[in-house]
Amino acid sequence: MAVALTRRVAARVWLLVSIASAAIAAVLLWMHFSAERTCVASYNGQSTVIGSEYTALGLDHVRENPGVSNDDLLLDAGGIATLIWTADSVNGCRLRLSWVALLPVPFLATCLCALIAQRQFRGTFAARPAAPKTSADAPRVPVYDVFLSYRHTDPDRDHATELLRDLESKGLRVAIDVRDFAPNEHFLSEMERCIKESRFVLCVVTPQYVDSDHCSEEAIISKTLDMAERRKRLVPLIYERVELPVWMHGLVGIDFTDAASVDPIQRLLGLVQSK
Repeated sequence: MAVALTRRVAARVWLLVSIASAAIAAVLLWMHFSAERTCVASYNGQSTVIGSEYTALGLDHVRENPGVSNDDLLLDAGGIATLIWTADSVNGCRLRLSWVALLPVPFLATCLCALIAQRQFRGTFAARPAAPKTSADAPRVPVYDVFLSYRHTDPDRDHATELLRDLESKGLRVAIDVRDFAPNEHFLSEMERCIKESRFVLCVVTPQYVDSDHCSEEAIISKTLDMAERRKRLVPLIYERVELPVWMHGLVGIDFTDAASVDPIQRLLGLVQSK
């Protein structure tokens, strides 16, 4: 809540808050672990809280038995810690072992929230005004609903031709290289243009398509679409069961094989027409 109410605080302040909170949490954790070493002794196999200051009896006993351990002192006292250590120091150790163990939590939370707030400024010590968008940065308005990516061999070409006919019969705008690529432009530049101007990229997946000897489509699609865009816009159309390449991993795709349990065209139309 504090971060939300003070979002305009400079990044330098948030950085200092995070460092200070982390330092306090580290000191408190050190106090807790230090208390575990000095404020706990074993008696009959059970851990017992002891103190840090001796009583007069305890001091005399330590002087008579130099080098005696806390476990042996507690054993000599019959498990009654206040015979060897003062009651105040026992209570102090008990406090260090209980509340001090919980105190680092709010400071660690404060450190985390301060780091989140500081990252809103992109790691700088002052907020930078956003650069005005240029025409090159502005998102393109989609010209096509889908772009078809396929191999120029049979039966892949036949699959693409059939898809083109089915989708356009439903009123969708389809981009395909043989018709929509400008004849006086480079193939890869036209492919990149159609990908950017299409809402979805449909890949006709066959053994020929994933053949490692043909990597132009993989390269241009990976270059044009980042991982987030690939998950949203890239749709594998599985015509034959093959292992998908790395740049398609994690995508479900649509089953166009003979074993498909649902009509793949209707499923594809449901996806494209719903957005």
